[in-house]
Amino acid sequence: MQVGRNDPCPCGSGLKYKRCCMARDKAIQMERMAWERAAQDMRVALIGFAKGRDLLKDLSAGLGLFWQDRYTADTIHLMSVDESLRFSDWFAHDYRMQYLPAPEEEGQDGLGCRLVEIYRCQVADALSEKEASVLDSWIESLPGSAFVLEESDVEQGTIVIRDLFMPDRRLLVRDKAAATHGQVGQILLTRPLPERESVHLAGATVVLPGSEEGGLREFIESAYQGYVAERSKGDEAGGEGQSLWPQFLRDRAYLLTHYALQWAEREGRPAVSAQDPNAPKPGRELVSRLVRWGQARVQAR
Repeated sequence: MQVGRNDPCPCGSGLKYKRCCMARDKAIQMERMAWERAAQDMRVALIGFAKGRDLLKDLSAGLGLFWQDRYTADTIHLMSVDESLRFSDWFAHDYRMQYLPAPEEEGQDGLGCRLVEIYRCQVADALSEKEASVLDSWIESLPGSAFVLEESDVEQGTIVIRDLFMPDRRLLVRDKAAATHGQVGQILLTRPLPERESVHLAGATVVLPGSEEGGLREFIESAYQGYVAERSKGDEAGGEGQSLWPQFLRDRAYLLTHYALQWAEREGRPAVSAQDPNAPKPGRELVSRLVRWGQARVQAR
């Protein structure tokens, strides 16, 4: 509920709001907006950074892996805005570089690293304190997963979600769209990202009906068992298989998208926007504007 300037202060002091807590509340709001702006800047800058480097081979490999060859480097402009956000989020946070050009200095190529890690290292001296803090928290955060929407508070703009595969991971997330339109019991394929004292959902969330929980569990848990067996052969399991869930979800996050693609096809829906003649397309110009914005930001540093 919004409090008017001349209303009694909610703290119960008996003073008008403008004479009591209004200045403090405004300062808190401005600080929160500054953190949100830093996070948004970093999301867009990562896109520009990726496009500004010689990553065509990695981009092509990532597109094929994520979309199961439904998109390529030649058709990337056909992705919808949501698809672009989903792919960019995965490519920045989960994909490990395989084809970076030879480094100028030994050990500086970034092979095997994630884009967010390379970006953090490359522009470390030019980042603001908030931007550096945002990136560090993203790098250290747990990977995306499939979550059950357990609670929704429209007034507060928050939801409570529970990880299907790491049950102890239960999060309070600030997301007005999800709180307004989400339904308890739905499955969200998404990445929760910390932003100072709160958690937000990154990219574009894929929503599956709760009835898909069993099928999704079977699909992912089967892949997980294969992953554990593969790692065990190299004596890399490190003890109990359960401890591998965070690493598995990082290394195989694209499998969540594969399940969503299969689900859409089973439902008789186009799996991707390029297959839907009625779907709006962002076109090359929108993608180009995002890339130019990100590149200009990196070059200015």
